[in-house]
Amino acid sequence: MFIRKLLGINMQKKILVTAAAVCALFLQTSAVEAQTSKTISNRPIKDKWALIVGISKFADSDVPKLKYSVKDAIDFYNYLVKDAGFAPDHVRILLDEKASQRRVMSELGQKFLAQVVKPDDLVVLFFSTHGSPAQMDLRGDNYLVAYDSDPEDLFATGIEMKRVLDAANSRVLTDRVVIVLDACHSGSLKPGSKGLSREVGNFDSGKLAQGAGQLVICSSQPDEQSWESRRYKNGVFTRHLIDAMKSNKTQRELNEAFEDMKTKVQSEVQEDRQAKQIPVLNSNWDGSALVLGALPANPQHLLPYIKESLEPDSVNDFAAKLAIRDLDQDDQSAKEGDGKLILTANYFKEGDDAKELLQSYNRTIRENPRDAMMFYKRACAYIQLKQWIYAHNDLAHAQRVDPNCAHIYLALAYVFHKMKDPVSAARSIEQARFLNPTLPAGKQLPSSIEFGD
Repeated sequence: MFIRKLLGINMQKKILVTAAAVCALFLQTSAVEAQTSKTISNRPIKDKWALIVGISKFADSDVPKLKYSVKDAIDFYNYLVKDAGFAPDHVRILLDEKASQRRVMSELGQKFLAQVVKPDDLVVLFFSTHGSPAQMDLRGDNYLVAYDSDPEDLFATGIEMKRVLDAANSRVLTDRVVIVLDACHSGSLKPGSKGLSREVGNFDSGKLAQGAGQLVICSSQPDEQSWESRRYKNGVFTRHLIDAMKSNKTQRELNEAFEDMKTKVQSEVQEDRQAKQIPVLNSNWDGSALVLGALPANPQHLLPYIKESLEPDSVNDFAAKLAIRDLDQDDQSAKEGDGKLILTANYFKEGDDAKELLQSYNRTIRENPRDAMMFYKRACAYIQLKQWIYAHNDLAHAQRVDPNCAHIYLALAYVFHKMKDPVSAARSIEQARFLNPTLPAGKQLPSSIEFGD
């Protein structure tokens, strides 16, 4: 993600970031000795751990807010825990104010991953925040911007990427680390682009190398922007990455999922923005392909003394909001209070122009008629147009293709409500709760999930 300090004064001091620049640091500094075994990933994965960081707002008001970084981090957390077989207490998520410089480095190199990870374990690191490339630092270092970072003094307050990689390589005792970085929010001040105008070049990630066991996925090529979607409320890269990894249950190889995701990102950005965005995967991962959803061969329990030493992460902060697809504080499309989730038509709103979205969805569905989420998205557009029969038909199709998606049942409940079928609406809510137990649930009727219009 790119940062630019938005003050009329001191305009010469800028902080810029690109995915390729930050990825380049990872790739350059993660080189290990060539003697590393070429069959590294043939060894069974014994256990799986993850640290997820997402920051949309910052303590320093001079740092521009990011719209969907927190939501993307939550969605990635849900994928790991609900679809990829990561034990909930093996995944730590730090959002906004809990993603301070100290907390991130402590969770990585001292209190969590450094304590629990053993050889042959798999570690996944996901970062979604602003950053600063080497060109903007006095000594050529890269930084991630933490919640409490001072953009004028990242050396003292930022998350230095060398420290992150040093911790991953020397303090976390495994040679299997996957880094997912949605941090290239570049481009001009256009609606939907993530960041400000680029004034420095990026690294050419194609000329970089990394050590065996290190795999880095970045959201775009060096000279490109990374876009937020007009079709849903996520970054295009993160949403398609999650969808691609989920599309073949738990056994899809990461390389295959990446190629699928890359194609869809390119297609959507080209159709909706008339621009290019090509994600990048850099890896010397040898041996059999990595499957994030593979069952761990020797899962461990998180020891009580380690659990007690950890500060609370952000799980409880967002657990009651897992069903709310847009966490933007300015969005009033869904309201929650007194243990209730109140659904309105805007809860299912994917974009400003439903008719324009329909044209885009129709093209995509013609290419892939078994894409459950695209049928769901088209149904959301029909909801905005109050075309309940069409919405119901698309949701019924999506339900047949993907019977385990709580959002589909929530949308069905709303459509049944508008079609004056309260029995079917109640059944759909019950099924949504079954699939997502974190949805609000009241002890007495009426249901704690209610309809607002």
